[in-house]
Amino acid sequence: MPIPDEKIEEVRAAADIVDVAGDYVQLKRSGSRFMGLCPFHNEDTPSFSIDPEKNLYYCFGCQNGGDVFKFVQEIEGVGFLEGVRILAERYGIPLPEEEVDQEAANERESILHALRFAARFFYHQLTQTDRGQPALDYLRDRGYTPATIKQFGLGYAPDEWDALLNAAEDEQLDPETLEKAGLVVERNDGSGYYDRYRGRIIFPIFSHIGKVLAFAGRILDPDGDRDQPKYINSPETKVYHKKEVLYGLNQAKRAIRQTDEVMLVEGYTDVISLSQAGVENVVASSGTALTEGQVETLHRYAKRVLLLYDADEAGSRATMRGMDRVLEQGMGAYAVELPEGNDPDDYVQTHGGDAFDDYVETHRQDLPSFAYQRARRQGELETPEDRVEVQRSIIESVARIPDPNLRREYVTRTSEVVNVPDADLFRMLEEERERLEQQAQRRQKREAKRQERQAQEQQESRAPAPAEASVPDGGADRPQPPPPDASEAPSQQSSEPAPPAEPLPEERVLLRLMLEQGTRMVEYVLGHMALDEFTEGPPRELVQKLVEMYQNNDVRPDSFLDGEHGERLQQLAASVMMEEHEASENWAEREDIPVPKLNDRPYVAAESAMKLLKLDRVEAAIAEIRDRAYEASQDGNEEQVQRLQQKMMSLQELRKQIQRGAFLDD
Repeated sequence: MPIPDEKIEEVRAAADIVDVAGDYVQLKRSGSRFMGLCPFHNEDTPSFSIDPEKNLYYCFGCQNGGDVFKFVQEIEGVGFLEGVRILAERYGIPLPEEEVDQEAANERESILHALRFAARFFYHQLTQTDRGQPALDYLRDRGYTPATIKQFGLGYAPDEWDALLNAAEDEQLDPETLEKAGLVVERNDGSGYYDRYRGRIIFPIFSHIGKVLAFAGRILDPDGDRDQPKYINSPETKVYHKKEVLYGLNQAKRAIRQTDEVMLVEGYTDVISLSQAGVENVVASSGTALTEGQVETLHRYAKRVLLLYDADEAGSRATMRGMDRVLEQGMGAYAVELPEGNDPDDYVQTHGGDAFDDYVETHRQDLPSFAYQRARRQGELETPEDRVEVQRSIIESVARIPDPNLRREYVTRTSEVVNVPDADLFRMLEEERERLEQQAQRRQKREAKRQERQAQEQQESRAPAPAEASVPDGGADRPQPPPPDASEAPSQQSSEPAPPAEPLPEERVLLRLMLEQGTRMVEYVLGHMALDEFTEGPPRELVQKLVEMYQNNDVRPDSFLDGEHGERLQQLAASVMMEEHEASENWAEREDIPVPKLNDRPYVAAESAMKLLKLDRVEAAIAEIRDRAYEASQDGNEEQVQRLQQKMMSLQELRKQIQRGAFLDD
């Protein structure tokens, strides 16, 4: 069943788009708005804008825009109803119980519901039952406070084969859904299921917006049963892809944005201990080597990544790979090695958060320093050949940095570290950049060939088209444009349709005024403007919709922002509502048109915008007639020249009338 309209409006009223978008974008206040780098396309200069008063977002780079629901839909790749549910859960707004019924929900929703249930079950077992007491004592012995346990949702899985299974059955959660969520395992003989997690401390793994995606289960006594793995992790599911998830991000994202830096560690307990000690900008890579997807996620929040992996050779290699991935994304990459035998959890438990901060600040290394010291420890600087190879390996990492200015800074830094003139290193850099570009070109060619083969296969498998296309119902009754005058038609026409033109600035003003002011402004503007005076494409379509609404006595500007009329009109509406479409000072210089303020004098602003839009259309028509008259004179066609001159005189007279504002007297 659909979510009731009143519930949707309740969620809309509660959802703060600055708060929501801030989970994905580093936002900075700019006047009455907030700006940041767009999460929907790569850019170096912020063009993503949020208007908190209107609860709208818009990117001036990629033209993606809309309300808070549209933002969640785009960023999470979900439909409208799922977007509403995400926001409802975030702001604690209960939706009708039918929405979580397993028969009515889709597979993904069912899995997420099962995971939420399991997280509550495990937390209750840890904090409210006798059988969870040993696990609770263990966590308290490690220094974890009740607030920390609650913050990270820690739990306990009873040491029974079917504790969760039975509890889920009482809640009418079927075993098949639990299996899809990675919570139970089917028995080998097919006779039923058993709990995946038994007798373990449970670490829920949350998405960056707080949805439970998976779990990790840690054995209470690793030395007691050496046949058991220390950790059992959730398998990949419809909702959990470990290469895209970072443990602790939901808890750390605000601290990361405040510091512009994220600390990356290996273990769940590292994250929890550091966070409790006041080092809150810390996440873990969920038991995997740092992936491209994880780095892209971190880039939404931070400018720098500080890696703290084990000081052994495996940890050192993982650090180098991680730094390469970070640099490829244009972020700063740094590393810290703790004293041998210490991990972040051990160090902060022993020395405290302040001492940890001091150690990190003193021992942090950039990539050239870290790579060179690593090579020194491994005896890779003994011969000239070894030293050149180390230099080359550092430059190979530097060459992956997309920003040329940052690459130059890293080359200079590398020169200081390895004591080699930077001119020699720049030559290495040029060679490596050329190699990377050739590699990228080969990949592009392979991808183009793959797509070409795929398209050819699809074409071959496609059924033959019918010989005659049927005319849609009502098509014969639609008004058709008049046939062009063959003698005045352009000599050449493009074989491909041109992309829709962008609306003119004064056109944007009119669209915004009609969307903001509603029925009266729609009546006023469209009482003095013809539909075909608006730019063909989305601008004219939006005006046509407003005409239809007006005729039906039902002008609802918000319906455009809600996406009711399609994505193109939604983005256009967001665009004109988000920009400061005050009339340009150039209007006064061009045609002696007064420069009004939209909010102060909306009808005067509309008059000025209509006047300029009409003048633009007349000027375009005059320019076209002038070009055609010149071509006709070159061809010696005096009759056509005379006819075009008469049209030009009529247009010039029309221009004078528009300048006097005669159209407003109609």
